Amino acid sequence: MKLVIAGYGPVGQAVHYALEHHPALQSPYIGSQNVEKMKKRDHAVWVDDPHVLKYDGRTYHNVDPKDVGEIDGVIVCVATPMRKDGTCNTDHVEEVFRKYGDTRYLIKSAVDPVWLTNYAKAFKGSYTYCPEFLRGSHAHANPTDEFMNQEFAIFGGDDCRWWDELFRTVLPNLKNVKYGTLEQAAFAKYVENCFLATKVTFFNEVYKIYHEIGFDGFDQMVDMITLDPRVGRSHTQVPGPDGKFGYGGHCFPKDMAALRNLSNNTPLLDTVVDINEENRK
Repeated sequence: MKLVIAGYGPVGQAVHYALEHHPALQSPYIGSQNVEKMKKRDHAVWVDDPHVLKYDGRTYHNVDPKDVGEIDGVIVCVATPMRKDGTCNTDHVEEVFRKYGDTRYLIKSAVDPVWLTNYAKAFKGSYTYCPEFLRGSHAHANPTDEFMNQEFAIFGGDDCRWWDELFRTVLPNLKNVKYGTLEQAAFAKYVENCFLATKVTFFNEVYKIYHEIGFDGFDQMVDMITLDPRVGRSHTQVPGPDGKFGYGGHCFPKDMAALRNLSNNTPLLDTVVDINEENRK
């Protein structure tokens, strides 16, 4: 089995670490001096990121598909930054698709679900979306540990079971998995992040009311209600883990903007964004 990991940010590094432990994918490091040897291997992982020159003392090079030869799949972890108008910039993802052509893709980059489904219909290849919820911009988070300890996964698209079986071998806590369509999985990424951003905003509003009244012990009050599993503990801390009010980081603002841009009627999300801008000040 030969796989390519396109993009070596927090998600790409986490995926790479996991696949290092796959029984069929040993010695995944590549140096430019080892290209010929790697081409002859039956099992290998190639890292494709022109911005990564060294990792753990070993040299990577920007992969040329001609060097890789026939591959079994590409895991897409490239950046999808927010454009000035709030839409999702999918240029890097499209570059990967064009580079490797008709093959099997697992997309972990956050992408516009409308764009992705239209692209998949127009071009050959197998497209599967598996949203990732790592806290790569969180000051105290370890994305690789989070990835290795994840308990659920969503796969949507053409080869859900193939990718699921690949990762189950290296993710010991992966128990709950759902399959769906490509558009369902891509949309689910936006929905979860936007819901959590809204939850952060709600608890910031409650925090203000609590202290305006003059009550003490906000955290203890939150502890009480989070006993109810319908509320849950996550995203209730005020101020947040970064010591600031509201939500920040990379994913929440970007995904909120992208989801709002898919419709002309998002009054709740519009209000959340406005409130959050004031909270962050």
